[in-house]
Amino acid sequence: MEQKFEAILVQLTRIADALENVGGSALGVGAAVPSNPTSPWDSAVPEGYDTVVGYFARTLPSAFDMMEDPIFGTQRDGFWCSNQARARDIQVVRVEAPEAMKQIGIETINAYPIELLEERIR
Repeated sequence: MEQKFEAILVQLTRIADALENVGGSALGVGAAVPSNPTSPWDSAVPEGYDTVVGYFARTLPSAFDMMEDPIFGTQRDGFWCSNQARARDIQVVRVEAPEAMKQIGIETINAYPIELLEERIR
């Protein structure tokens, strides 16, 4: 179990490092507000933005709950959003990670415009 955790943590660290080059702080974006402060997958995000895990947990909770590992389970969606944002010159915002991710050492994650998340996830 510990080896599996370490392997996942290594992969997530690589992903986080790669994604840091996608965006930055969003100038002129509204105040950060949590979309559902009761969810362990929620982050404080600017208005009109959400994280992949936060959006997925909020909009498709039954599917999200069936995932054995939501971080790994949404990884492809995060890659897609990052690539699309880069290709389309869409602003990506770095936000504080939700509590569930902080527990495994992930401190910040990307937040994307909700329209981009809807395009991928719905």
